[in-house]
Amino acid sequence: MRHKPYILRGVSVLVAATAAVGCSAEKPGREFTVPKSLCGVSVPTDALSQLLPASGKHLTTEAKGSTDDVLLCTVSVDDVRVLTLSRERIDTGDSARHILFTQLSIARPKLAEGDTIAYADKAAVSLLKCRGTGVVEEDISTLVNVLKPARPDESAMKSLISGYTAAIKKQEPCKQNS
Repeated sequence: MRHKPYILRGVSVLVAATAAVGCSAEKPGREFTVPKSLCGVSVPTDALSQLLPASGKHLTTEAKGSTDDVLLCTVSVDDVRVLTLSRERIDTGDSARHILFTQLSIARPKLAEGDTIAYADKAAVSLLKCRGTGVVEEDISTLVNVLKPARPDESAMKSLISGYTAAIKKQEPCKQNS
């Protein structure tokens, strides 16, 4: 009869351990590292971190197109696309607000930096105006869009698009007249 109490004690310990594990099971945290740049352009990591999913194991970025004329940069977490960034050279005369409306149907974005940036909680557009002597007159448009399960955040979006645009300016992307 001595064996029964030990067996029962072992079962109770096993049940208690299983219950404790079940109760403490939380959503898995973020295991990936937030990148310091997106497709060759530095970005404010704090802002990007606030927009990316709160959990996930693997983050990958992929660039398609020429970094000079047209670029599509995608960010995926665990093989799910969560953020896209596109950059292209466009004719002058458009506005960041209009691009955001026509591309993503965002009707009332907030504006920043002399109306060259339009942003909302899940998307933003910036225009870098190439003007001056010896420069091809054009604009460089950058559009950022977060997709579920990424997290919309208006303040983080403004910071991300502003930081990205400032980094692009430092690269002096405006083409010289030939």
